[in-house]
Amino acid sequence: MSGYLRKVLHFSVLMFTFMSINVHASIFTTNKTGTVVNQNQFNTSTDVYISGGPQNQTHAGLADGKYFFQVTDPSGKQLLSSDNAICRQLTVAGGVIVGASSPCPHANGTFNPANSMTPVQLAPFATTTNPGLVFKVWLIAQTSSTSISTTDPKVINFSQKDAQTDNFRVQVATVPPAGSCQPSSSLTVLTSGSNVVAYVPKGNWSVTPVTGVSVANLEGTSITPALVPTPNVVNSCASNSISGQTVCTANNTDIYLLSGTSLTNTLTSAGSGLLFFSGGECTNCGVAMDAIHNKAVIGLSLAGQAGFQFLDLGATPTLEPPIVSPSGSISEDPLIDPIRNLLLSAAENNNYEIANVTTSTSPAFFENPVIGVTSELDSSGEDCTTGIALAPAEFSGPSQVFIGDLTQAVFTPGTPGSWTAASQLQILSESLLAAGASGIAVAQGTHIGVVTGEFGGDTLTAIALPISSGTGTPAITDWVSCNIGNGFQNGFDPHTVTAYQSPNGGDAIAVLADQFADRLAIIDLTKMLDPTIVPRSTAGHGCATAPLPPTVLSFITIP
Repeated sequence: MSGYLRKVLHFSVLMFTFMSINVHASIFTTNKTGTVVNQNQFNTSTDVYISGGPQNQTHAGLADGKYFFQVTDPSGKQLLSSDNAICRQLTVAGGVIVGASSPCPHANGTFNPANSMTPVQLAPFATTTNPGLVFKVWLIAQTSSTSISTTDPKVINFSQKDAQTDNFRVQVATVPPAGSCQPSSSLTVLTSGSNVVAYVPKGNWSVTPVTGVSVANLEGTSITPALVPTPNVVNSCASNSISGQTVCTANNTDIYLLSGTSLTNTLTSAGSGLLFFSGGECTNCGVAMDAIHNKAVIGLSLAGQAGFQFLDLGATPTLEPPIVSPSGSISEDPLIDPIRNLLLSAAENNNYEIANVTTSTSPAFFENPVIGVTSELDSSGEDCTTGIALAPAEFSGPSQVFIGDLTQAVFTPGTPGSWTAASQLQILSESLLAAGASGIAVAQGTHIGVVTGEFGGDTLTAIALPISSGTGTPAITDWVSCNIGNGFQNGFDPHTVTAYQSPNGGDAIAVLADQFADRLAIIDLTKMLDPTIVPRSTAGHGCATAPLPPTVLSFITIP
């Protein structure tokens, strides 16, 4: 056992209702329905729920009361749960788990009438270093020997006699659906089987006041390319590849819901007034997607104050109450991490704001003023498989990118709270982009991303990200900058870039729209990073020749 698991404190700054008896019954992992006993084998981390016993009314149950839970590696030496311990609490009543119970609760599964149990989701937790992808879940009774560490709010101090454990295996790391864990930049992609479709706004914040959204095939032929008319100028779209729905925001308060090439619904946000960015102004400023929870978030002006509004995309799409950002600024491109239930917002005031949106109607905000930025943070990115957060610095040259490990983050509660993590501002030599490093996107599932300029220029930088997280200072492990050529010019704000993993081969693909949103550049980032396909400069991080070869680069004309 590690030191933090052995250590027992008899005093804590937090007060709990202590149980008078120890845990004496078994725990099991199960699925969302709680109907599978001791499942132990799961496809993704978000499939794993904790259960309190067999599915019947007569099993020897757990002692009633409140419990903590956590996920570690099989040895128990490495804590993998990535949120604060206070969020990892559940209640046992009648001998069974009846749901999460904390100020920032984990998601509940569905009620199981066979034993009156409601299982609790274990995610978020980091990837295990165990080669067999084995994890250990701990259920920890809140006794007089239990407390949250006063130095690390993720750590629970407890006596081993108060804990029960169970091992489980996740077959693959959790990869968000295409369109999720993407910044609220201009364009989006929607995947369905082997088909990939792009939704591209014709307009932007301030430069091109053109209405409509272009819809085009990137892979496959599932739709007939079309221009979807819209009443007002659209600046951003985000797609849910599970439901097949796309949400787009106009520069005013309009929100458009699209299915295929049809506009099916128009909603009105709570926005009013304008927000002003280096690249333009807007009331609704962009939209990001959380396909796992079937929600979208809109960055918007609330009477001139920077804020957010969540949209529940259920059977009857419903806008939740708007939320003012306590930082006073939001990112040009915010992002939702649907695995960790985090909203990332790296803003031009060089504050990297993160909100825990497990309860999206009452998020908990945490601020991180980033010191040493040469200019201003412009957009938010993340590899949601590993929890590696990113933010490019606009006007930097060579490109400067913030990179931090959210699996090592410490979130300190407050009004607002603060957060820190193992991180650095990394300089990418030979990456000289128009207006500096501005847009960013990660092809989820590949650990490969792209950094772009804006307002002209044709250079982009492919980046290789760490394939694991949890220890050390994260770093971009390789990068290369190349020209697109062929008369291509980067688009305007919000940034005209996204990325996805091809369902027809698995490569990381970047999609960039040009200034007039009539042509897409499709770049295979996996091949671009391969020096046997794209030879490097002498210094090692630029293309030896320009433009990119046709095996890496192609173009699509869009309506």
